[in-house]
Amino acid sequence: MNRALTVARHDLVWLRRDPAPVITMLLTPALLMFFIKPLYVGALDRLGYRGVNGAELAVPGMTVMFSFFMAGLVTESVFREHGLNTWARLRVSPLRDTELMTGKVAPCLVLVMAQSCVLFLLGRVVMDLRVRGSLLALLAVMAALSACVVAFSFLLCAVARTRRQAFAYERVTTLVWVILGGTLVPTELMADWVGSLAGFTPVYWASHGYREVILDGEGVAGVLPHVGVLCGFTVLFVALAVWRFNGGADKQHWD
Repeated sequence: MNRALTVARHDLVWLRRDPAPVITMLLTPALLMFFIKPLYVGALDRLGYRGVNGAELAVPGMTVMFSFFMAGLVTESVFREHGLNTWARLRVSPLRDTELMTGKVAPCLVLVMAQSCVLFLLGRVVMDLRVRGSLLALLAVMAALSACVVAFSFLLCAVARTRRQAFAYERVTTLVWVILGGTLVPTELMADWVGSLAGFTPVYWASHGYREVILDGEGVAGVLPHVGVLCGFTVLFVALAVWRFNGGADKQHWD
């Protein structure tokens, strides 16, 4: 565990030296939330919700989408080691593969949770977001979503041969999930065939888990199915990543 923490601290030093990616992942969703908030008032009205201002969909929607974009921090960290020719040295050190990857993904887990907390706090302070349900239930969905993002990032590192591939897989997969999962437009307002596919995406369960808490006033018991499915996706991604992961594989950064 100490060796994994050493790897994690090393990656945090890199982020401190170049915080632009993290700052971008906070500023971009914050700006989008502000501009798209009015568009959701009519959508929520059609869904039967009254006394809302649109932040109830804008904040969790952008939070979920940009949480998965944070997976790029892990893939960049892994492929950077290959680009600097330090990956082989890490593997011949006393580090086990599990410790190495744990150290790589641990900062992402913390950063996704922090990102979610900051965006929800911003939504509450700036956009008058009102959460009708339990704060503990909200945190449960956040934690399950963060674990799912970390597992997804591990899978990207396992299947991609280059950083360009990992970036493409991450963006395309996330955008498809966002469209099908109802993050931008509630699934109830889309074609029936979209709704039938939505449940096969982790984005759907995260978005609806947030909705249950924010709009329907649910507590922990009400979001347990959503948290459970997100945990199921996490286990699936980890299993696939372990199956495909080859620490000795020759990978490239951007070249």
